[in-house]
Amino acid sequence: MRVKKGKEKKTNDEDPVRNFEKWKKKHDKTKKRTKPPKKKREWEIERENIEKLVGRYGQINPKEVIKFSDFPLSQKTLRALLESQYRQPTEIQKQTIGFALQGKDVLGAAKTGSGKTLAFLIPVLECLYRQQWTAVDGLGALIISPTRELAYQTFEVLRKVGKNHDFSAGLVIGGKDLKDESLKIHRTNIIICTPGRLLQHMDENSSFHASDLHMLVLDEADRILDMGFADTVNAIVENLPKTRQTLLFSATQTKSVKDLARLSLKNPEYVWVHEQAKFSTPATLEQSYVVCELHQKVNMLFSFLRSHLQKKIIVFFACCKEVQYLFRVFCRLRPGISVLALHGKQQQMKRVEVYNEFVRKKAAVLFATDIAARGLDFPAVNWVVQFDCPEDANTYIHRVGRTARYKEGGEALLVLLPSEEKGMIAQLQEKKVPINKIQVNPEKLVSVQQKLEAFLAQEKEQKERAQRCFVSYLRSIYLMKNKDVFDVFQLKLPEYATSLGLAVAPRVRFLGKAQKQRETAAQESNTAAESDSDEELKSFKAQLRGDSKPSTQNSQSEEEEDSDEEEEDDSEEEDEDDEEEERDKNTGGLLGTDEEEDDDLRDVDLLTVKQKDVFNVNENEQDEKVNTTSFLSVVQQWPPQQRTIVQDEEEEEEDDEETSGINVEAAKERLRKEDQEFDKKEYTRKIKEKHRVRLAAFLVHVTAENKLFFCFHPTHITPYPGKYEGCAGKKASLSGVTGACLA
Repeated sequence: MRVKKGKEKKTNDEDPVRNFEKWKKKHDKTKKRTKPPKKKREWEIERENIEKLVGRYGQINPKEVIKFSDFPLSQKTLRALLESQYRQPTEIQKQTIGFALQGKDVLGAAKTGSGKTLAFLIPVLECLYRQQWTAVDGLGALIISPTRELAYQTFEVLRKVGKNHDFSAGLVIGGKDLKDESLKIHRTNIIICTPGRLLQHMDENSSFHASDLHMLVLDEADRILDMGFADTVNAIVENLPKTRQTLLFSATQTKSVKDLARLSLKNPEYVWVHEQAKFSTPATLEQSYVVCELHQKVNMLFSFLRSHLQKKIIVFFACCKEVQYLFRVFCRLRPGISVLALHGKQQQMKRVEVYNEFVRKKAAVLFATDIAARGLDFPAVNWVVQFDCPEDANTYIHRVGRTARYKEGGEALLVLLPSEEKGMIAQLQEKKVPINKIQVNPEKLVSVQQKLEAFLAQEKEQKERAQRCFVSYLRSIYLMKNKDVFDVFQLKLPEYATSLGLAVAPRVRFLGKAQKQRETAAQESNTAAESDSDEELKSFKAQLRGDSKPSTQNSQSEEEEDSDEEEEDDSEEEDEDDEEEERDKNTGGLLGTDEEEDDDLRDVDLLTVKQKDVFNVNENEQDEKVNTTSFLSVVQQWPPQQRTIVQDEEEEEEDDEETSGINVEAAKERLRKEDQEFDKKEYTRKIKEKHRVRLAAFLVHVTAENKLFFCFHPTHITPYPGKYEGCAGKKASLSGVTGACLA
């Protein structure tokens, strides 16, 4: 038995088939142990991560979110947020990011400084990250801002938050090189722009299209959807696909059905964070207003700046020309703090330079128009002063929002005229704006009127700027819609002109026309009311007499009598006017015909006290020359020849002037006439220049087609077609300069 078993064992070990099967099993086991796992590619890993993130979108609960990491965001976005010191989301970010990640249309509104920029930039980055967007895919997200400064600020925030992503972003605003933008815009994934420049690219650049757009964002949506941008925004929306996602953000959001229908919103989510709040402005903002007369506003502003030299202040004005003039004047006055200006008339590079400089300074004053009122995040602004009354309560909210940003403190001061107080305060109360009235201490009020007058006397350009400031301010008040608050006819124009340093108020053409229209409308209403009352009285008398239908003949006869009486009155008035004109002509002939002597006399009245009293010149020594260099620096003959017709009247005037000094009224009257003559000359010169440029452009266009030359040499009576070689003039460009030949 043992022998048999041993033989069987040997035969089994020697079996090659069984040995191979054993070896294969051992080999497979060792191979499984030593074989490395197959590596996944990066795009596969990203796709899996994206699927996981998308799966978590439906589980977002805004109440449970404490950090940005609680949102299902990509690691690239989270890492950039931490590096930029963004850790905890604000309330508007908690409630809107979830809806935006799910692809819903959102209307978000929150107080100023609450973090609305990140609320739409994070969904934009995540949307393109989900789609694995590249430069080849073109435009994926479009962000539209109302001002260049706000677009620039949004672009800087996007650079911080999206620096780990591979998307391309572009800032498309006015003032930059259009050709350079047109070469790069078709390869840009995220565009931050202003409406006008974007529409220009859509119209002129054939390679730029937005057919693949996924997300449209309107920052400060109520301003963009306003009447000022209405046509531009409508034209832009027509070029965008309707299957996009739309986000609208503002501190004063619109609920207009027409506006939402224009943007093709589909069941939008309304997020009003502070809708139930007690106040519509930040709780850390202290707001007050002061009632000040128009001619005291410049003095009050200078006094305010002198008492806040270590603060950072923004002063808002109504128009650009007001900013230009007062900026130059305050630089000359030297209030003790650096003064900057930001307005729409500046070039783009200058505006960016001023913006960055004000951000960098710890104590400065920024004179600005409403281009700085929306969205701009200036750090550590202590005061916002509204030198001119805002257009409405929404504008007020956006202006004061430049201070007290994100849990920081700030103060705001509103300067109102007595005619603006009642209507504006009522609007602010409706918008739940807490504001208190304060008084100006008259002892600390510093007057700068004499210094301004001296500046304008030294520089003619400053005087012209002051006149433009005066007219531009009145035009801004006149064009305001709310006439209960803004009434240009209640302003004291002469006092306001003197507060700007002007001796005489400039002529305002549109205001004169408006005044005439107002008077005619009032007369028409009065006549209509009188006629109605007369008809009622006649009908009442007819009823008392028992006449049911008063005779029309009597009424016609009465009307004819009234018209006859009016014609007689008109004829009498015309006769009186003719007699007055004849008297003026006769007196003008008696007073003399030498206009140059009149001018000399006016100069003497304006510049000197009577020199015969100052230098003790006798009346008999009329032909002697007296040296008056101590006052006028000229040699002048004294006294000028007196007129014999009105000698008594002039002697009385001389007695008055000897007692009172310079005749201020005569000086102002002379300045008023000079300003009127200057305005007329400037107006005619501008009109002629426009016509000349248009004519030149037209003739160049005609000559380009007909191959003719038109000559405008001053020796030629009329322009005529001829050869350029035969003309004495020189060839010129399209400027239309007189005395040149245009080809």
